[in-house]
Amino acid sequence: MIKLENVDKYYNYHMDTEVHALKNVNLTINDGEMVAIMGVSGSGKSTMLHILGCLDSQTKGKYFLGEYEVCKYSSNTIAEIRNEEIGFVLQNFGLLSDKSVYENISYPLIFNPAVKYKMMKRLITKAAEDMLVSDFLKKPVKELSGGQKQRVALARAIVNRPNIILADEPTAALDKNTANDIMNVLINLNKNGKTVVIVTHDRSVAEKCNRIIELSDGEIISDKENIPA
Repeated sequence: MIKLENVDKYYNYHMDTEVHALKNVNLTINDGEMVAIMGVSGSGKSTMLHILGCLDSQTKGKYFLGEYEVCKYSSNTIAEIRNEEIGFVLQNFGLLSDKSVYENISYPLIFNPAVKYKMMKRLITKAAEDMLVSDFLKKPVKELSGGQKQRVALARAIVNRPNIILADEPTAALDKNTANDIMNVLINLNKNGKTVVIVTHDRSVAEKCNRIIELSDGEIISDKENIPA
């Protein structure tokens, strides 16, 4: 379970350039949900995703991941949680273009002390097979199409077998058909038990989720259950 309690996020706190990015946010996302977070640019949705992903911390309030309050962990433990429990999918893929598909998928495993070297090849191969990119393992990422790159990013996100997938505008750089393919992959991950949270400005993407949360000026203005078409 993911839970935010009375969360505020400021940038440049107590300075003339202070920005109040999130305002008294209360939110619970249960295990196995598929949630869309919508809002225009500057609404706070990426800030919220960064806090959920332990990439940033709130200024005020509490963030619980499971039964534990995240801020009470050491920075090293937070890094381990981020690597092992959370998979990230980014709008512009976040891949190293000169490295091979295999190398890109491998990076989360390198920082996971629970994964022994002899396990890595099996996990990478399985993730690549699941995302339909096993034929490209030796190819540099720069030789792939946009859809193939996003599938590699998804393989990297799931290779550590995390419980949570956080996707920041995962379809924004893709054409409509490829975007639909990527959304179907995320839907299938959710059906297989993953908690999926997608930040998007695209209503058609949000409508494929079971819940839609809308942000405006750092506040939740709507939180509704949704039945995907």
